[in-house]
Amino acid sequence: MIDYSKLKNDMKKAARRAFNISLQSGDGGNLSVRIPEKELLLIKASECSFGDMEDENIVLVDFKGNVVEGSYPPSREVLTHIEIYRTYRDVDAIFHSHSPWAVSAAEYSSELPPVSLPLNMKIGRVPVFDAGNNQANEEVISLLKDFLSKYPGLKCFIQKRHGIFSLSKNIVKAEYNAELVEEASQIAVLSEILKYFKEKS
Repeated sequence: MIDYSKLKNDMKKAARRAFNISLQSGDGGNLSVRIPEKELLLIKASECSFGDMEDENIVLVDFKGNVVEGSYPPSREVLTHIEIYRTYRDVDAIFHSHSPWAVSAAEYSSELPPVSLPLNMKIGRVPVFDAGNNQANEEVISLLKDFLSKYPGLKCFIQKRHGIFSLSKNIVKAEYNAELVEEASQIAVLSEILKYFKEKS
């Protein structure tokens, strides 16, 4: 049996940091890492909180979504992760959270406004993926294929009414980038509020 302890430790580190700073609450959100040179990934199990993640809450699945190792079902969004890995061969980690400022900023926009210099320098464009009110079904995967094909080299995107997807070479960096997107989203929303009151004055 292959030892995945380093990858799992990094996943737990990223998950607990996100929970501790309220980037994700409850048992929502998910994260995964690709196994190098194999069509396998480690992903958070369903109905597990970022704050409570242990090794047993991380399952190994193949690129069809079948559990290879683990006692729990994988996240419902495992097929979304697989599609991203299939499209972006240089992405080895995906972090996803239902972060409120990002969801708010994406509601009436096709792209996160470039209101933050750190965001512009470290991440670049953050487009909004609109899959309606659907989550993790075949229709979403079909829409996601089309969406991803328009943005080669994408580091982050926000799924409308759902949350941040941050893509990187390692899961700790992916979580850091999600924090940056949430911060920039807060700035964007607050800027719109200030603009509204300025126009009314």
